[in-house]
Amino acid sequence: MGKDQCTTFETLDFHLRAFAILLTPRSTAITSALHSRTPALNARCTVCHAPLAALPAARLMPAAHADESVSCETCHGAASAWLRSHTRRDYTYQQRIASGMTDLRSLYGRANTCVACHEVLPPDIAKAGHPDLIFELDSQTVSEPPHWHDPDPWIGLHSWLTGQAVAFREETWHMLRDAPGASSRWEALGWLLQQATADLKDLPRFSIPQGAITAADLAALETTSDRLAKSAPAFPWTAATAQHLLRSLASRSPGIRQSDGIERQSRRAEVLVQAMDRLLVALNHQGVSIPGASQGLDLLFADLRLADAFNSARFCQHLDQFSNSVGKL
Repeated sequence: MGKDQCTTFETLDFHLRAFAILLTPRSTAITSALHSRTPALNARCTVCHAPLAALPAARLMPAAHADESVSCETCHGAASAWLRSHTRRDYTYQQRIASGMTDLRSLYGRANTCVACHEVLPPDIAKAGHPDLIFELDSQTVSEPPHWHDPDPWIGLHSWLTGQAVAFREETWHMLRDAPGASSRWEALGWLLQQATADLKDLPRFSIPQGAITAADLAALETTSDRLAKSAPAFPWTAATAQHLLRSLASRSPGIRQSDGIERQSRRAEVLVQAMDRLLVALNHQGVSIPGASQGLDLLFADLRLADAFNSARFCQHLDQFSNSVGKL
């Protein structure tokens, strides 16, 4: 990545389509169900789809418009203090950060910047028909696509684990604040992190209490998941470590079968398949090829696309087959 960051962002990045989504009939139907203002003028919509709309006109430059979707400054921070200096070769990255630019080289900082608009959806908006939100930093970065270069050879798994820990912390924070009860999404993320940290040594151990979850439990889990998110970017991944975790997660069909209810089973299946997909991609990048694994994962993704009629028995059968294939590593 050289001098084409802006070109990549302006021509390929999905974030520049965020405002246009508010002009669709589906968005209008959602706000109508909420008995609320038209989406393009609704602060509950523009907060993520067009963040500049929240700023007074006096704070916007003449060329800036509220309908610019998710702009550079949404992620990188207000640019007035660093815009002129951020391309100077005599400026260090830390000097740019000191002048107000958001530190997005830090995966912890990157995940925190992204998660607010990508993880928790207010229940009334979800009920009105908004698509479900799922935050998984690695695959969503690839899809963006990135307009930067990460030199870390294990950036995918560092991003995945950091993002999942931040997503769980975000869900936990909302539970502490709003006390809605444990959602199936929260439970699935916690289950996944519990499995992963049991296999990955030297990371904060993660454990979801059995039975009723108290406010004290949530506070402790919020702290632990934040510690995990801060530790994850430095975890020393190797091909052997990634293979070990892939084999371990692929053997978790009992955790799907034993989960209470179809909703929780499908959520566990969802985060599990996402995790195995990122592990498999990372291993492929390292030159590790597993015959038949891609086809096995395709079957599992196909099972998830039938979420309205999730068949736990079929999914677990395919998961066991996938486990047999990766067990031959």
